[in-house]
Amino acid sequence: MTAGPRVLVIQTAFLGDVVLTTPLFRALKERWPASHVAALVIPETAPILERLRWLDEIIIHDKRAGGLRELVRVTREVGAKKFDVVVSPHRSARSSVIARLSLAPRRLGYRESALSFLYTERVPRPAERHETERILALAEAIGITGADAKPSLALTAEEREDARKAAGAKPFAAISPSSVWPTKRWRAEGFAAVGDYLAARGYGVVITGAPGEGDEAAAVAAAMAAPAVNVAAKTTARELAALVAETALLVANDSAPVHLASAFDTPTVAVFGATVPAQGFGPLASRAAVAEVRGLGCRPCGAHGGRKCPEKHFKCMNDLSPADVIRAVEATLA
Repeated sequence: MTAGPRVLVIQTAFLGDVVLTTPLFRALKERWPASHVAALVIPETAPILERLRWLDEIIIHDKRAGGLRELVRVTREVGAKKFDVVVSPHRSARSSVIARLSLAPRRLGYRESALSFLYTERVPRPAERHETERILALAEAIGITGADAKPSLALTAEEREDARKAAGAKPFAAISPSSVWPTKRWRAEGFAAVGDYLAARGYGVVITGAPGEGDEAAAVAAAMAAPAVNVAAKTTARELAALVAETALLVANDSAPVHLASAFDTPTVAVFGATVPAQGFGPLASRAAVAEVRGLGCRPCGAHGGRKCPEKHFKCMNDLSPADVIRAVEATLA
């Protein structure tokens, strides 16, 4: 078999962004089965890509810790690997510089990226499409059309079994009450009410969260009348993924667990506040619903949410009632 091209995908954003990039890895490998496909990611997200059959290599770029020295190191590493094609869904200036210094003859990035002139091919980023489809627009520029836009991840049977043991024996629902951005977080009392509703229906309730999100999870657990298993800040990315894969239902803010659920087709209720699904980050599971306050002219108030409500009323979350979210839960479980 003729060797395929050596391809690097640069995605040094958050966990959810990496999950939403997996359709691109699959599309590249299916287009060039004999290719060598590598991903450049940050240390926190690298584990989630382990065992993914469309990836041949994971390259780590610790951009937070290393400064200029780390940038020089990673550009030297990437350059030494002699990639033929570099594709960058990440739009930062740093990613554009790494792509250029890779010396790859073909470098694809968005026209809207910082320092986009460093790419050999600049692709318009279609704002009206889901993020997975926006990322696949880069693949369309090299002749890959009709690619499956559903995210996908790989877990072992042991990882799934460990998740079931951590949650308890009975069917369980998972609640993920946090987000990197405060304006994406629904209030703890609301999540607690939903948790109690699910417990009354016979589900065990597991509260999840990334490192640093323990306070939000503890507040939900404290506000619940029913007992809950709180694993927030106690799981790795892969352990979180396994819990999401095994849960009967995920209720979460617009955050990474929603995208993990999309990868495993887990029934999902996504709570949207400062952001809206039309921005391209809605759930993709076959059974999914969105809970949100419609009709607010101030939504969305930014691309990713923010630290504080610009209007100082936070109606997008304060006006969302537990009954609203429970209706979405009922529709998803029906």
